[in-house]
This record gives sequence, C-alpha cells and structure tokens, in this order.
Amino acid sequence: MNSNKPSFANNIVNPALRIFLQLLLYGLVLVPQTSALEYSLSTKSLIAAQKSSQITSNFFFNRIRAQTEFEFSENCITELDYELFPSWIDSAMLSSNITIKNSNSRIYRIADLNHSLTKIPDSSDSAEHWQLEQNLDRALLRCQSGNWEYILGRQAVTFGGMSVSPTDVFAPVSFKALDQEFRPGVDALRIIGGLGETTEIEAGILTGKNADSAKNGAYLRSHFLLGTTDLTPLLAGFQKNKLLGLTLQTEYGQLGFVFDGAVIIQRKSAQQTSAEMPDKWTAWTLGLNLQWNENLFTMLDFHHNPMGTTKPSEYLTNAASVIYQEYPQSLLGQDYLLPSLVYQLSPLWSLSSSVISNINDGSFINTSQLEWSITEDSLLSGSFILASGKQSALSAEKQSEFGDSPNSFQLVFNHYR
Repeated sequence: MNSNKPSFANNIVNPALRIFLQLLLYGLVLVPQTSALEYSLSTKSLIAAQKSSQITSNFFFNRIRAQTEFEFSENCITELDYELFPSWIDSAMLSSNITIKNSNSRIYRIADLNHSLTKIPDSSDSAEHWQLEQNLDRALLRCQSGNWEYILGRQAVTFGGMSVSPTDVFAPVSFKALDQEFRPGVDALRIIGGLGETTEIEAGILTGKNADSAKNGAYLRSHFLLGTTDLTPLLAGFQKNKLLGLTLQTEYGQLGFVFDGAVIIQRKSAQQTSAEMPDKWTAWTLGLNLQWNENLFTMLDFHHNPMGTTKPSEYLTNAASVIYQEYPQSLLGQDYLLPSLVYQLSPLWSLSSSVISNINDGSFINTSQLEWSITEDSLLSGSFILASGKQSALSAEKQSEFGDSPNSFQLVFNHYR
C-alpha cells in the first residue's frame, strides 16, 4: 500500500474543516448589526510548587480564554472559543508537566492547530523555560428546529457526571490537565430531540485524527424519568470497541443515590496474545450524597475498575494493554473509595476536600481547597495536594499507585468578564 497516497481525510475532511472554520470567522466580521453578539473573557493564573522524593519543581501557568457567540437567526447560533496558555517552569526538562498536550494525550479531533507557539525544549535542558500554547476549544454551529437541536463542530461531549464515570467514553485523556474548568472540545455532530416533557433522545458521531474510521466514535443515548428516578441508557462505539452503559440518579429526602456503569467489549482484532487477558469488562461507580444542611454537602463514591490489577508490580505492564490505550481509563488498580465534601464557611468563603483512595494498595491522594469570592467576577483559591503510599525504588516497577506522586501547593486566581 502506498503510504503517500492522499487519504479521504486529506482530500475532503481537512479542507471541509478549514472551510467551516473560515465561515465562522467571516461571520465574526460580516454578522449584521441586527444579529445578537455576545462575548466574554476569562483568565486563570496558577502558581504551584511540587515536591516528591525525586524531583522538586515550581511553575507558573496561565490561561486566557475568549468566548464569542453569534445569533444569525432565531434558530441558529455559532460559538467560537480560543485559548492562550503562557507558562513558565524552573526546569525545561519538566515542561511536559505544564503543557496542554503531551505524548500521552488523546482527544477526538479531525485536525488541530499547532498547539505550541514557542520552541520545544530539549529533554535534557535544566534551564528555566517560558512557553506559549494555543487551543481552539469551540467552533460550532447550533440550530434548533421544533423539538430537535443539531450541533456541528468542536464542542463538549460528556456523560455520567460522577467523580469517575465509566460511561464517559469520549473523555479527553491527558489534555489540559492543569485546566479542567472547561471540558475540552471534540469534533462531533450531535442531534438531540425532545420526545416529551421528561424524555430525550440523542445521537452523535465523533471524529478522530484525519477522520480515520479506526479512531472515530458514535453513540445513541436516551434520558427519561421513571417516577423520581432519572435514567440515561447509552450505546456507544469507540475505535471499533463497544460500550453498553447506564446512569441512574434518584433521591430519598436529603440523600441522593447515583449509579454509573458500563460493559466494555473490546474489538476482536485487539485481543491480547495471552489467553488470560479478557475482552469484556464491567466497570461501575456507586455513589451516595447528602445535603446535611445549607452549608455542608458530602459525597461518597465506590469505583470498580476491572481493567486494572490488584498487584502494584503489574501496574505499568497492565496499563500498556490495548484497552488502556483506547478507553479513557487512567486508574491502575481495581477498587477505589472516593469521599468528598464542600462546606460553605460564609457567603464569600468555601472549603472543599476530596480523596482518591486505592483500596488494593492503600495509597491515596487528597486535594483540599479554600476559595474566596473576592468579587462577583473574581475568585482566589489555595489548595494542597498530598499523596501517600509506598514509594518505588525502581522507576520501572511501582510499589503503589500514588506513592510516587508529588505533594504540591497551588494558588489560583480566576477572573471573568
């Protein structure tokens, strides 16, 4: 097969994407005065210090996000969101810790901007390093026709909504790790229809790099109420694998109950050579939440990850399996307890804390944050991230999942206008 032969994506998809983006940009300039125009700007600045048994680092990370929305008619609008990420780290060899995209990143996009606007440093360079990155996070057209909505372009696609959601099959991996305020956009066509006051159906197609069929995804899901229970069944295909999922939410007084589970069926061509390696898994998360009073809200989730292993010595080899490269799973163990709380100290101050605890090896990572609402448009927060667990003597073999994670302190300032 001639590898130089132009692909369908190069001939059709990439030019089509460029034309679509050009039409959106022309709309910014040519939109009539009578059309509705809305724009907003948000910024985030993060100062952090990290320390582990092997490495100590300091960095300064920033995000500038411009959001623009145009209403061309009563039924159609476009949205264009663009981000810049200027950042600094005290050692260039660690720059991958602050980049928005690295060698492990995975996201459903046909084509993309060149994220790095500055020179990529050498992996052995220990000097301090400034860098500038960019991200086109939204570029979409949304149209309404009766009870049906059509969304084409770069947009957020999310399922589940729990601390760990097995049904969130199209979640980006290792993308904008330091900035999860806005869900990274993926390239998709979605159709959403209302079939009644409490019933909705949705179908979508997501495209991977160059619209390669082996990297694409599709789904069909419904959302309806059964008494006081909220049900969302899901059928999805991703990179030729299959997923059958269900999200369930209900309440009993102040106590909420949430379940998110999925059966993942791996494509036959991806089966491992070992006969012991399964090709089907049932992952699930069970959660309870309680609103104790107007100030205190708590959650307790239990997550089961059958794709993981209970033996720390097998973490890295198991994570190299095909399903870990195609399904958005980053946890290495099998069983996890995830408690969290939010306490409103006053109208302007709030305290939150969450833990991810690996029950199999006893390691955990805790994030605690104090937030101050300075004004209606500005927030200042400080957080500690503390890890605990057995540390590894050799980098090629882990003794626990979180034992080698660095402890860190982060100071974050957010502003919106």
